[in-house]
Order: sequence, then structure tokens, then C-alpha cells
Amino acid sequence: LGEQIWQEASAQARSAGTGTQHNCGYGVWGDSGQLNQWDKGYSPCWPSTLNAAATWDVELMARWGAELSTEFGEPNRGQLGPGVNVARYAWNGRLGEYMSGEDPFLGSKMIEAQLSAARQVPHPAVQVVKHWIPNTIEKDRSGMTEVVDERTLFEVYYPPFQAAVDGGVSAIMCSYNLVHCTSGVCDAGRTYACANDDILNKHLKTKMGFKGQVMSDWGATTCADEAVGAGGCAPGAVVENDFAAESGLDLE
Repeated sequence: LGEQIWQEASAQARSAGTGTQHNCGYGVWGDSGQLNQWDKGYSPCWPSTLNAAATWDVELMARWGAELSTEFGEPNRGQLGPGVNVARYAWNGRLGEYMSGEDPFLGSKMIEAQLSAARQVPHPAVQVVKHWIPNTIEKDRSGMTEVVDERTLFEVYYPPFQAAVDGGVSAIMCSYNLVHCTSGVCDAGRTYACANDDILNKHLKTKMGFKGQVMSDWGATTCADEAVGAGGCAPGAVVENDFAAESGLDLE
């Protein structure tokens, strides 16, 4: 029955596609990791990342990942996903993009299955795991400072990303918020996630062993009014280029 529903949904989506109309709404460069802007209306309405993860079925997540990788990979499109952030605030408007729910272990197992399957298709898409870190709410996302200790980062927020790193993910997207890591090797102070030496260089690239590219979210290096005094920021500007690069950002 599951296979029948899958095939019927795909057939209906293809028959409904006309011109540049998108059956799942208008998206960007694979934003949310499940909508291909350039597919000319043939994108099936995929279940959200959270819906797929809520099945607790790693085989289903693998199937979901392989199908999406095929859709994005064949036309040589990048996939801005999947999202793996742990849910900490129920009203975060982008929880549907994240596969971890409230459980970092679940997120780790799901991203492991998703990445492995996505790489086995003939033309796999370049995937960008997001949002690093800890992107817990959308409201005032560019002005919010996440104050967190190092142990909490490694035990709660990092495990799904560590699984992605271990799986060889190509890129990781950093988030809009500022971060102030308060313990351990951290000493960067209050700084944007995309220009934070503690979480990018010391944690992600050194301790966790990430060898790919760190890319910023759209406009995530723009200094909000609340960022006065944050590292590399000046009012009304963006984070200073050299400061961001030295702190671990590879692609803006």
C-alpha cells in the first residue's frame, strides 16, 4: 500500500505541473531541503522533514533521502538541507524542517540514514546540513543571543551535526543568531554564529573534525541593532570579512 500511495502521489504531481507553477508552493534553492525551484512543476509534495523523522523509521528516512537526492541531483541542483536542529521551543516556526524533534539521538540516527541513502543514487545532490547553532526560534533571530555552556552544546545540540560530519556531509550552514558559549575552551564572547571562533573553529572544525565548507544563511552576517558590541560588528553593517573568515566562515 505504501508503494502504491508513493507512486500515485508522484503521478498526480506530474500531471498537475504546468509551466513554472509549483505544486508545493514557491521555494528557493532547495530551501527547507525538499522543494526544487527549477523543477518546472514536477516536484511532488514531499512530507516535511519532521514528519518523516516522526515515524522513527530509519528505512523510511533513507527512502525519503534517496528520492530527494535524485530529484535535486539529476538537474545538478544543491539541496539546502536537511535540517537537524533539536527542538527547544515549540513555537519555532521552522521545526518542520528539522528531523531531531526533541531528541538528539533520534536526529543522529535519522541524519545517518538520510545521508547514507542520499549518496547512493546515481547523481547525488550536494547537501547542506543546517542550522549551526543553536537555532531555537525564528522571532528576532538576528538579534537573539543564545547563551549556552559547552557541555550542553556537545550533549544536546551537537550530536545530530556530529553524525552528519561523520557521514561526510559536504557543507554546514550557520544560523542567524548570536552565540555566547560560556565554558570549556570558549573565549570568543558574544558573536554571530557565522563568525564565532568557539563554535566554528574550536568545536566544529577541530573537536568534531569537520572538513567541508561552512556557509552562512542568507544575510546571517548582517549586524542587527541588538548586536552592538558583538565581535566583528558595527551598527548597520555586516560582520567584518576578515573577522568572519578567521573565525571559521568559508562561504558567505
